[in-house]
Amino acid sequence: MKTKKKSIYSNIKISLFYGVGLGIFIGVIRAFIFISRNNYLPYNLKQVLLYIYQYSINEYVLIITFGSVIVSLLIGVFPKLKEYLLPLLITTLLFVTGGYFLNTRFFPGFFEIKSIIGNFAFSVFCLLMLFLLKKKLKINLEFVKFLYSNVILIALIVLFVGFNVWAFFHSDGKMFINVEKKMSDKEFVRLFDLDFPGLENVKSSVETGDFETAAFKLIKYFNERGEETWLMKSEQFSYFDSTYIIEKAEDAVKHVFTNRGIEIKLEDDINWTNSPVSNKEWVYRLNTHYWWWRLAVAYKFTKNERYSIEFNNQLLDWIHDNPVMRWKDESRPDWRLLEAGCRMIDSWILAFQLFSDSQFFTTQNKKMMLAAIYNHGQFLSLFKSPVRNHLLFESLGLGYISVFFPEFKNSEKWEKTAFERIEYMIDTEINDDGSYVELSTWYHKTTSGLFDQITFLARKAENKEFFDSGYMKKLENLFEFLVKVSKPDGTIPAINDGHTKDVMEMLTYAGEKYDRPDFTFVGSNYSEGVEPAYTSCALPDAGIYVMRSGWDINANYMIVDAGPYGSGHGHEDKLSFELYAFGKTFLVDPGTFTYNEKNPYRYYFMRSSAHNTITVDGKSQLRYWDKKNWNYHDLNKNNNQWQSTSEYDFFSGNYEDGYGVYKEKIDDSIIHTRKILFVKPDYWFISDMLDGKGKHKYRQHFQFVPVQLEQTEGKSVYTKTANSQNMAILPLNSPELKLEVVEGQENPIQGWVAEDFQKKLAAPMAIYSKDAEAPTPFYNILFPSNAEIDITKMSVESVPVTMDGKQLNETDAICVKFISENWEDVILVSHRGKGTKKFAGFSTDVDIAFFRKDKSGKIIKKFEIDDTNKIQGSNNN
Repeated sequence: MKTKKKSIYSNIKISLFYGVGLGIFIGVIRAFIFISRNNYLPYNLKQVLLYIYQYSINEYVLIITFGSVIVSLLIGVFPKLKEYLLPLLITTLLFVTGGYFLNTRFFPGFFEIKSIIGNFAFSVFCLLMLFLLKKKLKINLEFVKFLYSNVILIALIVLFVGFNVWAFFHSDGKMFINVEKKMSDKEFVRLFDLDFPGLENVKSSVETGDFETAAFKLIKYFNERGEETWLMKSEQFSYFDSTYIIEKAEDAVKHVFTNRGIEIKLEDDINWTNSPVSNKEWVYRLNTHYWWWRLAVAYKFTKNERYSIEFNNQLLDWIHDNPVMRWKDESRPDWRLLEAGCRMIDSWILAFQLFSDSQFFTTQNKKMMLAAIYNHGQFLSLFKSPVRNHLLFESLGLGYISVFFPEFKNSEKWEKTAFERIEYMIDTEINDDGSYVELSTWYHKTTSGLFDQITFLARKAENKEFFDSGYMKKLENLFEFLVKVSKPDGTIPAINDGHTKDVMEMLTYAGEKYDRPDFTFVGSNYSEGVEPAYTSCALPDAGIYVMRSGWDINANYMIVDAGPYGSGHGHEDKLSFELYAFGKTFLVDPGTFTYNEKNPYRYYFMRSSAHNTITVDGKSQLRYWDKKNWNYHDLNKNNNQWQSTSEYDFFSGNYEDGYGVYKEKIDDSIIHTRKILFVKPDYWFISDMLDGKGKHKYRQHFQFVPVQLEQTEGKSVYTKTANSQNMAILPLNSPELKLEVVEGQENPIQGWVAEDFQKKLAAPMAIYSKDAEAPTPFYNILFPSNAEIDITKMSVESVPVTMDGKQLNETDAICVKFISENWEDVILVSHRGKGTKKFAGFSTDVDIAFFRKDKSGKIIKKFEIDDTNKIQGSNNN
């Protein structure tokens, strides 16, 4: 009997040893899985240890330890079970890790009860496999006992107990508060730091155990907080168009919502998670509650309680229908991190402030909203997106909570986390040239405004360290980028996902804030401030090159997009461009019609055939699927060439990543080299060379804005407008060159531009095509005019080029003669070979040469360019 008891005791000790050891191991691994899956990268060891505790070393150590003791007792009673000891421990490990993955992938809603279904299913599977393989598993129980040590066991237990005691006193305790169910006054009051100045009366009631009075005093404190502590001041209401705000507030009362360009009237009982349209972005946007601030401002204008009643109804409905997630699930519209952050920035905090004196915003409703805001703080601090604008929205939302509700007990920690994340983004996601790494002009504008808000929060939080850190210069560079890419009419082009947007108001604001009179000059429509010291410029990190004749609304302007793909908002448009002249955009980036990937127009607006570049065999550039093409700050250097002087701008760049269709093998047999020469201030010459092997069909696309487009027998196209602003494309004609003009075509889709989400316009696209063996070139003159164009008075022809007495093929070198009413220009472009080239009575040994003769034959302008080994970004002019 004693021997049996001794055996049971020995087995219990062994089980404790392996239970505690395995439990600690699994707890730590699970914690790091949590940190990795949620992109949470703590900035110090203490935070790492707290997360190990919370997710969750203590829980699994206890489960596995007691489970192992039970197994040991069973072995003591049933000795034949001992051969299953190690398999059972292995099964426990698989049970936890395998069940975790089943849980998060297939049963995310069951996480709070530890995914009983997923864990149980996986453990049964593991046990079944062990049973089937038991004869092949050779378990050496003596080896198991050999690893056992009383000293190590005691050390593990001490480590476990000591760590959990430390973590208990340093952790936040309960992570979230259950708002959607009955919340006690005690639970509510415990969310706040009662030592915060102004909460002394609340603390005194808590000390006497009167939590009901404490909660009442707490709400009274918020009602009486001074205006200077809130988001909006009274004088700011003058900025709003009251008629527009009230009109939009009335739409909200009627449940009429417009998201992503789609207007929908919802039922009285709003379904917050099901999208009424196929585009899920619609319901994501719905959960930002972007109209609540309009209801609040309309209430302030009118004191009409209808707006307060609607706000309170929606607030309570959303809180009850959408309890806080205990785990990150980015497929959920209600608790996707981006929307959780946007709610705090755009609507919730301002609504809480402005509705504070409404009789319908009751004490109970305020308690529920404050508790829900607390949950948002916990959620946004606990989980995060890895990078980019989502993380920026989330971090700002967390910053807004911490700064405008410093009374929450975790606000100090939230503020620290928010600033750490945003400062890290400033360091890593703003390129040296001022571009934002997503390389979309529209997202650059958006994120510039968002990054700027951190200065507002830093000032509000009296965060002197932020202003002493040098971050302000990087934020200033964001606005300088907008100055450089802005078109003469004060808008930005729609490069990559986005739309053409006006930036003048933003630049006027930035000019004052950063004391930059050049920002003010552009923002004021060239009427105030100081003209920038440059015209044309290179932005090498973004791969963007701007050719500009001057700083006025009638200046000639071209922007070339030759950079990395730019992540999920990129388009297949490398070497594409926009062209603006004499107050009008002519050739345009088509913009973005929708984010809905089920809509065929999403694919169309992303691919090369919608942009001013070239397709091969009907196939688009295809960079999205290869993440090495995405720009993570400084990792993707551009191999482009750029030179700029007062007489010309010259750009040269390649596309060499292949052409294809999604899930189809990429054809990388063709490399596209585009050279653009801006003969200032008059026109552009474009050379496209398609190098490689094989015979292909090449299509060169030029997407116009909606305009009347004429074409000639010589395959030129030109616009006819009522206001005398026009442009012509004059190709170097050849027998194999074909011209097609397509507008508003739906099958296949071609000839469209997007004004905004869900707003597309038919617009003519000129397509030059040829079937030819590689290499093959295209040459074009892009000629703008501030008068009606008489195409009969212009011509483009080729002139023979010789070297060493032999005539060169046009794929080696070309001389183009462009004759207009006022001049005769000769342009040489050499693609291959070094030596002295002779052409049209001239000779040169460089790669690019230009000569202009007046009507008398006198040379009035000339320049030569060596387009090799040039440092991009040099000679900004």
